Amino acid sequence: MNVYLDKLQSSGLKITPQRQEILRVFLESNKHHLSAEEVHSKIVRRYPGLSLDTVYRNLNLLLNLGILSELNFGERKSFFELNKQEHHHHIICTKCGMSQEIDFCPLTYMDSRLVENFEIEKHSFEIFGICANCKDKKQTVETR
Repeated sequence: MNVYLDKLQSSGLKITPQRQEILRVFLESNKHHLSAEEVHSKIVRRYPGLSLDTVYRNLNLLLNLGILSELNFGERKSFFELNKQEHHHHIICTKCGMSQEIDFCPLTYMDSRLVENFEIEKHSFEIFGICANCKDKKQTVETR
């Protein structure tokens, strides 16, 4: 947590209890990717007066500082995760929304001639499909 708090402080921003709580939610969550609504629901227990708008503002601030990354899994809402040092991508179930990190980068397998005249600043790669759990449920329903 100290790394993130130091980054806030070195940017000249206050370390508010709400910002600490948002970071704590990400650090302690067993889910890697959280929506603003999920973060809010976890924090509102300790800070009942905290608005969803305040959570959004702080998530965007943490995003702009590079503390968080924003993910869009093909839904209308964004998800956020702590920016880790390791580079990763995701597979996402289109039925239940489950996401899982994959530990390799498909960009390394691309033909370098495709991007030789292009300086890549950032990229993302997500694979969408149906997870085994949802596939099993679907097959169970179809066999009835």
